[in-house]
Amino acid sequence: MALSAADGAAVRRRRWGLDRCALLRGLPVTLLEHIARHSSEANLEEGDALFFKNDPSDCLAFVVHGRIYKLLYGPDGQELIVDTIESGETVDETPLLDTHAHTFTAVAYSPTRVLLLPRRHFPSLTNDPVVIERAHASLCLRLRQAVESLETMCLHRLESRLARYLLSLMHNQPQPRGGDFEVALPPTQSILAAMVNASRPKLNAQLQTWHRSGLVSRKRNILRINDIDQFRCKAYLGRDFERPGGRARAGSAWRNA
Repeated sequence: MALSAADGAAVRRRRWGLDRCALLRGLPVTLLEHIARHSSEANLEEGDALFFKNDPSDCLAFVVHGRIYKLLYGPDGQELIVDTIESGETVDETPLLDTHAHTFTAVAYSPTRVLLLPRRHFPSLTNDPVVIERAHASLCLRLRQAVESLETMCLHRLESRLARYLLSLMHNQPQPRGGDFEVALPPTQSILAAMVNASRPKLNAQLQTWHRSGLVSRKRNILRINDIDQFRCKAYLGRDFERPGGRARAGSAWRNA
């Protein structure tokens, strides 16, 4: 069926957004056109929920512009940010593989545009082995990250959790010229606290302790790490996890305990 001029322009706009999605990159043009025709747009403002935990997973969501945080809520309303979805990423590949409800709440933390493909149009994707392979690879990566996050949250004190998170941010951001170790902080302390499972007062106290000791300095939302070796010791409790045989010795100690 022929599209109107307005509908054709909307499809082209959605197609441009899909071209940037890692899950779909390099797929046949006919498949991308099919997805663009049958997807719809959702424009979210900061704080808007795309969906809530336990909602039906009846759509596949592609972030075209903006940022989505995956949230879990405690019994007293405390928030834990378990993942960040950036432009060009899929909010959750799980709907391609099963029909279970969503296991988290997805919230926009900046003006965000998302493309939504209803479940009835999934066969165009699930019939392509490349898409399924990429979905499995993405979910495996998220599982590894979740296990690392669980270890950090449950087994390490706040100083180590915060240092590890800031180092991960620094590794994902462009290195400034001059070799300075700087990291762009999230827009608010509430977001940073939710990412390391801490209260704002405790988070602020830890940042102030580092600042008074000279370990870090801060200008607006840019944190400069003045002693990267000491900071890494704070993150990893002075242990070198890359040391050959380090894990084996730890295992032997456990067995001999």
